Amino acid sequence: MELKENPQHMPEQPGIDAYAAYLPAYALNDNRLDATEPPRPGGPARSVAAFDEDAITMAVEALRHIATATPAGRQLLLATTSAPYEAKTSAGVVHEALGLDPGVGAVDLRGHRSGAAALDLVVRAGAVAAMADVRTTRPGAPDELAQGDAAAAFAGGRDAAVLVTRAAHTTEVLERWRLPGERHDRVWDERFTAEVLVAAGLDAARRALSEASLDAADHVVVSSSNPRAASALRRALGGSGEDAKIERATGFTGAAHPGLLLAAALDEARPGQTILLLSATEGADAFVFRAGVGVRAARRGPSVRDQLAARQPVGYGRYLRWRGLLDVQGPARPAAPAPASPPMHRRAGWKYRLEGSLCGACGKVTTPPGRVCASCGIPGEGDASAKVSLRDKAARVVSVTRDHLTTMPEPEVVIVVADVDGGGRLSAYATDVPPGDVAVGMRMTPTFRRLWTTDAIHNYFWKLRPGKDTNDGQAEGQD
Repeated sequence: MELKENPQHMPEQPGIDAYAAYLPAYALNDNRLDATEPPRPGGPARSVAAFDEDAITMAVEALRHIATATPAGRQLLLATTSAPYEAKTSAGVVHEALGLDPGVGAVDLRGHRSGAAALDLVVRAGAVAAMADVRTTRPGAPDELAQGDAAAAFAGGRDAAVLVTRAAHTTEVLERWRLPGERHDRVWDERFTAEVLVAAGLDAARRALSEASLDAADHVVVSSSNPRAASALRRALGGSGEDAKIERATGFTGAAHPGLLLAAALDEARPGQTILLLSATEGADAFVFRAGVGVRAARRGPSVRDQLAARQPVGYGRYLRWRGLLDVQGPARPAAPAPASPPMHRRAGWKYRLEGSLCGACGKVTTPPGRVCASCGIPGEGDASAKVSLRDKAARVVSVTRDHLTTMPEPEVVIVVADVDGGGRLSAYATDVPPGDVAVGMRMTPTFRRLWTTDAIHNYFWKLRPGKDTNDGQAEGQD
């Protein structure tokens, strides 16, 4: 029996409707174990996820202004090589945090080539996808600064770009891999695998350009797990090197890398210009896009370059503590208890979507949500219409507490009480800010983070970080 696509679930023309990139607030550019050694001038830097970030939280951050209106019948995809859970679907947590319609499927894609596969499903099937990775090597590994953490997100459509053509070349090569239960990738010497990936990449790229009736593209973007292959492919395809500059500032970000570099190219592309995206990992995937008339308005949130400029440096010792690669003595304080499955399910609206109760009598918001209004004391009906999400609203700090006995991999964390614009009060950890900089009156916005992990259960909730209303992010893409 022939299966036919439902036209209402397909974009009118395959392509991208909206996109966003997310870079963590930190960068590492010095991994010397011996500080008496001279630093390497002009060396690479890697993007560093904070201790409370992982592939799930970064995917939520990238998707939060793209996916919320996804209709039932579409798919939500999470492409990663560093899923926080094995067997359990990590995309399900992302789905819950975004508050998507239950009719939207949630699927994980795994492996270094999963980013290209997710992008293919975005443009061909109208899916919504996030590519997110946290890359960790052994301390002092030769490629430690060449790996990085990032996320990118795309929604199917055609406002940002349309797909002109796509070509693939699959070849089996043992280049970068990890066995079940292992934490770090194993890597073969890049000299012995570069030739294989270059051949696959050139074949896919040339076929894609030929099918698009192009001799060359206006923008050439090359992503490869093998830096030697990436350099050779950029030279052969006439790339400007702008993608290499981004990569040198972030490192190779795994499954997120093709999406991150494509987002950077879309940031700069003018309507009508062509973009060749080539991902050379375990073979190659080549896409030719043409930027749409709405490419400027299609970006959600700050540009890749603006995020690079806003990062703050992190010391090597602090980075190692965050990754659990440096075992240090913490305070004599018991670990937080693990959350249990039944209450997590019952309280999903609060835990994942940051929903408060909206009182029908006085209009005040109660947080956490309850059957009785905390302001006027009148019981509410407790139905779904009485819930309001606070995750995209700004808040003003009214109280600051500094905790020096935290079990988190930081010597000190800050807990704030903040009044949310439009009603509601939050008590939450502050993140992405030095403890001494948090002050009463500071404006902060919610961000989805991992609080801690106990008994093999990741406890996710919302923290607050400095910044303006997250809804301003969409306007930033309309310059």
